[in-house]
Amino acid sequence: MGLAAEQDTYVLNALKYAIISDLDEVDADIAPGAFLLLENKFPSYTNHALQAASDTIEATVHPYGLKLVNLFFQFVHPAYPILSKFRFLRQYSTSKTELPASLRGAVYALGCAFWHRDGTSNITCPFEQQELVSMAHISLRHELEAPNLFKLQACLLLLHPRPPDIDSVETPSTWILAAQATACAQMIGLHRDPTEWNIAAWEKSLRRKLWWATYMADCWSAVCHGNPSHIHSTSFDTQSLDIDDMNSDEEVPSDLKNQFPSAVSQTRLADGLRFLEAVKISRHLHDNLECAFQVNPNQQSITSSPSDRLATLEMDMRDWKDVIPSCLGLEKRGPSQVHWNGQSKLLTAALLYRGLMYPATSEAKAEPSSSLRRWFAAALAAFKPFTDFVSALKDDDLDYFWTRHARSQLILCGNFLIYLFILALGPDEVKSAYQLLDWFHQALQRLGVSGNSNVHLLLRPLKLRIDSFFAQATDLLKR
Repeated sequence: MGLAAEQDTYVLNALKYAIISDLDEVDADIAPGAFLLLENKFPSYTNHALQAASDTIEATVHPYGLKLVNLFFQFVHPAYPILSKFRFLRQYSTSKTELPASLRGAVYALGCAFWHRDGTSNITCPFEQQELVSMAHISLRHELEAPNLFKLQACLLLLHPRPPDIDSVETPSTWILAAQATACAQMIGLHRDPTEWNIAAWEKSLRRKLWWATYMADCWSAVCHGNPSHIHSTSFDTQSLDIDDMNSDEEVPSDLKNQFPSAVSQTRLADGLRFLEAVKISRHLHDNLECAFQVNPNQQSITSSPSDRLATLEMDMRDWKDVIPSCLGLEKRGPSQVHWNGQSKLLTAALLYRGLMYPATSEAKAEPSSSLRRWFAAALAAFKPFTDFVSALKDDDLDYFWTRHARSQLILCGNFLIYLFILALGPDEVKSAYQLLDWFHQALQRLGVSGNSNVHLLLRPLKLRIDSFFAQATDLLKR
């Protein structure tokens, strides 16, 4: 129970009592330590809806459920390791219907995007991903009457289905679903540090991992839609993750290895390091948003000016490539390279320089001492790695799992290249900015000729924006 709960939690620390229903039964127990213990009782219509969703999901995937789970752990889990691998697989193998239908549906749905990647079947997938996603959402709506760790995992996974092929901007539902995940995480107390709690070590690690996964989802969704984050820096005290947290519950016991071979074929160290790096990037981004992108910045209680705070962030990020673990570098190292956090880091840099160069007005462009002129060269130099990153991508790289936020990250980075070109002053700056933009456009054209649907879905919104700019740039700049 939170600090602003219905009753004062400090008073409740001194006693334990039960809330008795009108049927003389215990409805709830309030325990010292401010924990509210509830029975997971639901009205009959909720139970019927949950059972119907579970039955429909299992009937849809039968007899391919095991294949889809293996595909999930082969292609999705390494890039987004938020499941407790051991506990999920143990429960799935013994009594899978004890897992929430929303979580099973999410795992099946994300796994089916890689239907032909296991080489065991030549038949077309007999169902659409969206069928499973829809049923998982229906079940989750009712399951959130009693949120828990499994259901939060479903919330987070359901943020990342394949996007439709009609979008040129991200749908608002991703922001709304991220808010749902944040609410679920807070409801089960993940924003409070569990280090001193009397619970198992594995649960402490999982709670920390899921809190930071929720933090990232909230942060990136906020950026995608230009909204303020739902998680303020003073609203949680959960400790930072470490590699031991990431490795917790990743070991698959021998009796499950034959049943789930794909779950044991990944290098956990690199997967965990990638996730830790993603959290680190997100924390930089969150600081940036709180400093430079507030709705009402005058009400912030800060000890230094926004420009000073942004300059400190810029110094922290300047040599980021030198401190990334070698297994996460830009050099081609096989399939794991596609999960590198390059576009996330560069988007964070784009927003940082947008804050440092504020305001981007015609007057600031003409004023030699303005923040815009002061930081322009650094921003231009910082974004050459983005064109290198996209130029190095191959179709196969884009055929792995990318989070739903990756499209918006790429769009924002592409927009920043246009931004730099428009703000360039003088022949040398204009030439350098245009060269970056032109190289980037050529790289997109090369990737755009692919017939691979995953490549098309990931790059389509970005390619539309860049192509539109080149088609209209001459007329726009003349006016």
